[in-house]
Amino acid sequence: MLQCEGDTCLGAHGYALVRIEPNGLSVLDQVPANFGERLLARWRVTRQAFRVGVHNWIVLPNGDWVIVCKRRILKRSATGGEFRVVERIKRGNKPAFHGLAACPDGTVLYGEYAMNLDRSLPIAVYRSDDRAETFIKVHEFDPGDVRHIHFVQWDPFDECLWMGTGDADKECRLYRSVDQGVSWEVVGEGSQLWRTIGLVFTRDYLYWGTDAGSDAGTTPNCIVRLARSTSDIEKLVEVQGPCHGIGMLADGTLMVSTGVEGGRNEADGRAHLWVSGDGTIWSDVASWRKDRWSKLVQFGVLHFPHGRMGSLFLTGLGVLTMGETTILTNSNPIEEVVSKGPD
Repeated sequence: MLQCEGDTCLGAHGYALVRIEPNGLSVLDQVPANFGERLLARWRVTRQAFRVGVHNWIVLPNGDWVIVCKRRILKRSATGGEFRVVERIKRGNKPAFHGLAACPDGTVLYGEYAMNLDRSLPIAVYRSDDRAETFIKVHEFDPGDVRHIHFVQWDPFDECLWMGTGDADKECRLYRSVDQGVSWEVVGEGSQLWRTIGLVFTRDYLYWGTDAGSDAGTTPNCIVRLARSTSDIEKLVEVQGPCHGIGMLADGTLMVSTGVEGGRNEADGRAHLWVSGDGTIWSDVASWRKDRWSKLVQFGVLHFPHGRMGSLFLTGLGVLTMGETTILTNSNPIEEVVSKGPD
């Protein structure tokens, strides 16, 4: 699942775009792809191993669709018509899940996410001022400054942008921008405490789970929050592994999920779901064990869609009973309807 508003959620299975509503699930459209991509997308293991299929989907304020596939960004008008490739990804396969952001005025930004193991690549932020028709580079990190960008997100309370980078201690930073991504102020940096895949915003706090992965030794992971009024950071609870998912329900319930990478800082081989009603007290409510496939194919992770969910939409990847399945309220797994085709 990729984008949610209340009890309606938009998602994908391979290149099929689907919509889940309380009364069921329907296929809306198919994203164009070549024969090899479509073939690899037929099976879960090859789909995950080769990173094919639809990875992100946002709806702009005017209703246009912006879709991320491997090495390209596509767009379709709110009135329908054909998908058009509007941007070729220059470094890496795609932005991270929270690495694509839409502002209320229709401005769209994305940050580059490349493996960049030797830190030889510059890493950039791109912006579109014409509703994802064209993109320009608005900020670039020099080679060796950061490995990649984890997220670029719009903050509806402060009406600004936030960005996170990683992965080594000196590369882990939280930035804020008030000029649509042209300049960025460092809010915090220098340790795995500032390494995260994304944020959840409330009026008083920014919440995240730390993403100290298998490259972080024995560094523990935790759920933290940053107070807007003081910029003080507070550790709330230690969790079992790196945090790969963060989300919020419409009633304000906060959710963080841990993943399985195989690092020394993991308590077990399970992906855990943590929830909190008040942001202070957190509970570990469910967990799933990593499946039999190699972590090179897929880490064991739990993902939430963008937006505020009326019901819980939780997608498991690489975990037992959820090789690539979505848990949701009063609907069927996504695989049961994609063969029916668009309405």
